[in-house]
Amino acid sequence: MRTIPTPPPILEHHVRLPAGHELSVRQRAGEGRPFLLVHGLSSNARLWDGVSAALAAAGHRVVAVDQRGHGRSESADGDMSYDAVAADLAALCGVLELEQPVLVGQSWGGNVVLETAARHTDAFSGVAAVDGGFIALGEAHPTPEEAWAALRPPALADRAPGEVRQLIARSVEGWPPGALDAQMANLHQHADGRVEPRLSLDAHEAIVRAMWATDPFARMAEVNVPALLLPVNGGEGEWAARKAAGVDEALRRLPDGRAIWLDGAHDVHLQRPDVVADHLLALGHRVEQ
Repeated sequence: MRTIPTPPPILEHHVRLPAGHELSVRQRAGEGRPFLLVHGLSSNARLWDGVSAALAAAGHRVVAVDQRGHGRSESADGDMSYDAVAADLAALCGVLELEQPVLVGQSWGGNVVLETAARHTDAFSGVAAVDGGFIALGEAHPTPEEAWAALRPPALADRAPGEVRQLIARSVEGWPPGALDAQMANLHQHADGRVEPRLSLDAHEAIVRAMWATDPFARMAEVNVPALLLPVNGGEGEWAARKAAGVDEALRRLPDGRAIWLDGAHDVHLQRPDVVADHLLALGHRVEQ
């Protein structure tokens, strides 16, 4: 990973929204157009730290948010629908006075940000989805029950103390410093060393069901700002074909959409933050034109 100028430090704090609940954010100061970074399902804002460092070093204000029920944020009222999470992001922009930020999401967060940009057409200047935005669970699984059966997370609390950390450490070997701690922040660690996801199982299922019930392409024509898709190469067979078809369909629907395929892991924003940041900065330049 290349050397970048020293970025402003991260300020982590909670933001109370008008609806009454709080979201945890990780901010870096900057005078340039802001970026709002949104994580994926059962993830957290710390996975964006490398990307935010590069964006802030380039002069931009950057806010990475723990979505409701995730990371250090509150669970709110238990509503995990697109109505709720899109409203959260729009309200967060108002409270933090983020003026037309570039909105960026990964995986499920990619679906969230494109839906949010379609619903709040004047709130954002650009939108990007990293290996997401085109995830159509309704096409992959005939029923929501089958989708949940396929995507239900394992019972990590049944694992021996330290086992999960070892597994995650192997999965991020060779990644930038801090990658292991960022992934471990998805989990609540008990005093005896056992871990379990910070996102409750009920909330996880609610999100999967919302994804199954929502056509991610239905409102893409309403995204009236430049859009960037950053899908990740890899996989084979039906899964890879479905991803490629999803990207193609998104490009047909988005009025001003472009796609750049990346090499790497699904969490490529954590694995290759400099590469992802470069593409986001290019989107920022495109927005200004």
